[in-house]
Amino acid sequence: MATTSEEHVPVLIVGGGPVGLSLVIDLAWRGIACMLVERRDGSIPLPKMNGVNARTMEFCRRWGLADRVRNAGWPRDYPRRMQYVTDLRSPPLHVIDFGSDADRKPAAMTPEHFQRCPQTWFDPILREHAASFATNRLLYRTSLDRFEDRGDVVIATVTDRESGRQRNIAADYLVACDGAKSGVRETLGITMEGSPQLSFEINVYFECDEVFRPGERPSVMSWLFGPRGMWGTLSAIDGRSLWRLWLSQMPEDTDLETFDGARYVREAIGAQVPFKIVGMLPWQRQQRVANEFRRGRVFLCGDALHNQTPTGGFGMNTGIQDAVDLAWKIQGVEDGWAPERIFDSYLIERRPVAVRNVDEATFTFSKFLSVPALPALCELGAKGDAARAQLQRHFIQHEFEREYKNEGIVLGYRYDDSPLCVPDETPVPPYPTMTYTPTARPGARAPHAVLTDGRSTLDLFGRTFVLLRLGSNPPDADKLARAAAKRRVPLEVVNVPEPHVLTLYEQPLVLVRPDGHVAWRSASVPSAPLSIIDTIRGAN
Repeated sequence: MATTSEEHVPVLIVGGGPVGLSLVIDLAWRGIACMLVERRDGSIPLPKMNGVNARTMEFCRRWGLADRVRNAGWPRDYPRRMQYVTDLRSPPLHVIDFGSDADRKPAAMTPEHFQRCPQTWFDPILREHAASFATNRLLYRTSLDRFEDRGDVVIATVTDRESGRQRNIAADYLVACDGAKSGVRETLGITMEGSPQLSFEINVYFECDEVFRPGERPSVMSWLFGPRGMWGTLSAIDGRSLWRLWLSQMPEDTDLETFDGARYVREAIGAQVPFKIVGMLPWQRQQRVANEFRRGRVFLCGDALHNQTPTGGFGMNTGIQDAVDLAWKIQGVEDGWAPERIFDSYLIERRPVAVRNVDEATFTFSKFLSVPALPALCELGAKGDAARAQLQRHFIQHEFEREYKNEGIVLGYRYDDSPLCVPDETPVPPYPTMTYTPTARPGARAPHAVLTDGRSTLDLFGRTFVLLRLGSNPPDADKLARAAAKRRVPLEVVNVPEPHVLTLYEQPLVLVRPDGHVAWRSASVPSAPLSIIDTIRGAN
């Protein structure tokens, strides 16, 4: 088989899912050329994810994609209603209703909202935008055969799966976004910590126009309970006729060739209505985090690093956070203002977040497994009424809304121990799951506030470091600006006189990283500005 001569690219990305595409976009947005190889053709016949959380929407906003995601096709008047039922024709046991997108008011904590957007819509949006950068090359139906880290370069051999043509790629860095069964991770021998199997699941995808009765207020998600406990979840995929029935704790030896998915669909709907099964997808719930995030010039990202139950919707969104964290550090090294040891911060910053999110997803899922078995649950009469009332109390007492009210996870993640942030000696704030209290403490996401011109403070951050001078009479920024220029660190000084922003950020000088996290803050001009710049660029 013929192999072409070696060609060079700054970053070679393996895997063309939403995390790989997000990394391509963020790097190209920073001026770093990429090549992406994906062994599949890029189509998404059965969407695995359908929720883009507020933090990921903030990144989409940065890339100019938030409106496209919002307008991808999810009906704005579809209720974000979660219900707990025995079937869809019986009264719900418990309901959590967030209204519809059309009902939502601007949030105090973020300029964006959670958005339902199945992968069948989300991936093409990312793919089209990634392809719009002239510096990017997206190679589908192309597999990574082997790679070698030679210390100063990674040499990878890839094959076009249609023509059989091989090529050698010399990359400054290789980033594996190749999923939970990452071949790159296996080749490197990087181990995972945790449980590889919490339960075996089967997704049954079907089309049906009569899931809910005419005139009935629909639910975007229905958790299904029977006499033996929770057995499945029914989710709206497109807000119209495509549905996913998620069957939990199935026998591992289930044969999909003979599996009767239609029986479970009928049981969930609770009525004889016409439907068409369009696919089935088996998968494993897991609770695992990699012990290494990088080996030399090879990085892992997304599901290659962390595998969690989908409960809470953290998987893809956590992976996109990985991509954004890594992209600006690659930019710093490629552009020459950061040393390669800045990459040591990738593990330090991202692994605690991954562990927290994976553990939270498992904890939330365990709530459903802990629902008591009530043999009379589906019976008519006094015994059935008593069983259903018992279950209603259980849902309320055990905070089942925690799966959906998780702003502390989505917006509150912090890099408290990052070597790239300068501590300000303030007390470490609490780390709740369900609530988020904005803070500009170093390591935290810089808080959102609405500016006089209608923009968000988040719109100020992204391509460079940003030094905010807050309030009507802030300290001078010249010393830090000169120190950044001496080290060739890109820094923009922005004056924000609005008093409510100073109140929120607490100090008049706040230095924000390209990923939107606070690196340093102070009430006065620093006495050693070069030391601060060297810290935030990974040189200390």
